[in-house]
Amino acid sequence: MKTAMIVTILLASCLAQVRQQANAIGSEALWQPGMSTMQSIRDECARADQFNECFYSMMQKSGASPQAVAFTKLTGQMGYMRDFLQAGHVDVAFVNFPFRANENQGAYLVNGTPSMIDIDDQRLLSPEELKKNPTYAALARQYSDVTIWPGNRNGTDYLEVKRLPDGGQEFIAEYILRNGCHACATIGTARFAFNFDSTGKFLGTKLVNVTKGSSIQR
Repeated sequence: MKTAMIVTILLASCLAQVRQQANAIGSEALWQPGMSTMQSIRDECARADQFNECFYSMMQKSGASPQAVAFTKLTGQMGYMRDFLQAGHVDVAFVNFPFRANENQGAYLVNGTPSMIDIDDQRLLSPEELKKNPTYAALARQYSDVTIWPGNRNGTDYLEVKRLPDGGQEFIAEYILRNGCHACATIGTARFAFNFDSTGKFLGTKLVNVTKGSSIQR
């Protein structure tokens, strides 16, 4: 009886792993349309009653894989995967958001638990950690309205990827601190780490450092 129970548990674990691998996000979800293709899609979908559905359909017609279309739907923000980095249990999907007015690039940490994490989801960045930081506190005293914005998201090398000794992973991203609005002066930068354990489970974020001025590459 005990042996049968162990076998059942092992089979369940193997099936769970197979399901997880089958649902994994990978490079097959890449889509890299040219400028002329995107302009054609914009022109076509501007006349459509359902813009989102038109975009998905035009993606398919332009050669996007079913996985690419599925990934775009998962973002919920009309973002398509332009580059992919295999990094371990947790991988990185670099995304283009063609219809945003600002912040047209971004990244998702994928295939962990949860399966997709937007590095620019500010709900994951602790304001309490920022307030405890001496450099941030000094900026807050100097400026009346310190706000945080995504850093430079062009290319693929802006995200620092680390494999930890315990088998976990750490992804470090930089954010811009501004004195108020999106177009307001840059007054500093903050770096946050996204931490995962050896199974790919998200453990949360932590503040790495805050720097006065700008280290953003333009």
